[in-house]
Amino acid sequence: MAEPTPGDWRRFTGVALPRTALKAAAARQTEIRHAIRVSAAVGAAFALATLLRPPQGYWAVFTAVIVVQSSLGATITASVERFMGTVVGALAGAAAAYFHARWPDFGGVILCVTVALLSFVVSMRPALKVAPVTAVIMLIGGTSTHFDPLTTAWFRVAEITVGSVVGVAATLLIFPARAHASVVASVQKIANLEAQVLDNHVAILRGTAGPVDNLKAQDELRAALARLQGAMTEADRESASKLSDRSISEAVPRTLWRLRNDTVMVGRTLQAPLPAPGLAPAAADMLEASAAFLRASAALLADGPRPDRLAFASAHQAFQGAVEALRREGVTRDLEFDDAARVFGLVFAVENLFGNLGDFEERIEEAVAKKD
Repeated sequence: MAEPTPGDWRRFTGVALPRTALKAAAARQTEIRHAIRVSAAVGAAFALATLLRPPQGYWAVFTAVIVVQSSLGATITASVERFMGTVVGALAGAAAAYFHARWPDFGGVILCVTVALLSFVVSMRPALKVAPVTAVIMLIGGTSTHFDPLTTAWFRVAEITVGSVVGVAATLLIFPARAHASVVASVQKIANLEAQVLDNHVAILRGTAGPVDNLKAQDELRAALARLQGAMTEADRESASKLSDRSISEAVPRTLWRLRNDTVMVGRTLQAPLPAPGLAPAAADMLEASAAFLRASAALLADGPRPDRLAFASAHQAFQGAVEALRREGVTRDLEFDDAARVFGLVFAVENLFGNLGDFEERIEEAVAKKD
């Protein structure tokens, strides 16, 4: 039997296992930090509940678990919504408990009416979604506290407040994550996705199969834009609380939506080969320069070099020159209606793209200046 080599012994003793585990952990830093943050919040809420001894201190622990989110803005939003919903639900539950004490035979009716009224309020103000739950718990489980309705309501709000404050403090102090960083990351991701779609259009214009599934890419763009809007809302909450500043303006998501629409318009004109072959090379160069300009503009948020405006403008001027040449040669006059519509649709989409890219770059410049 051959003697084991050093490599065999390392595999046997599991030396490679820690390296694999560390590599996997490094790839999940965000998730691990969030888990530690939630665990610390739960421990702190449990300690405070034990120290203060409210009647149902476990609600502080529940609240800490619920409100701690991946960013400070999201945590503040969840905390405010839970606090407001608890106050409304506690007051409604206290009123329902008062009526139930006077007319105990109508407990079921009082419960249904209370839930119906609160559900109506929630349909208009979704942020109060915990109000019906709070009212039901107070009405059904309130007898276990042996307090009058108003005292029970006060304790419930106090317990939720403790959990919310602990949750915000944990998010602020333990691996603090700002919603603004999520906004920046989302803007860069969306810009790169849109640039990939433009690269795909370039490949089609040059006669090669595009590597990107346009339908899937557009679905990803819509989802990413929706997440960006949510991150913007969280960043607004942070700014309102004076805990951080947001440098990305509301104009950036709107411009990214317009750029996404431009990529769709260009894609529709390329579903068949262009009937004016002389336009394809200039269009491909223009879209290639547009993708590079878009990526460089987004990279400014990470202190990247400024985009090459001269190259972008030159590509646009060459595209306009190609269109003018087609017009002078009378090529567009001889086209069928559908073919002419695709040619002029491409021209219109490229002109929109040029203007929206310039607007995007200006908005990013403003964000960088504000950050500095």
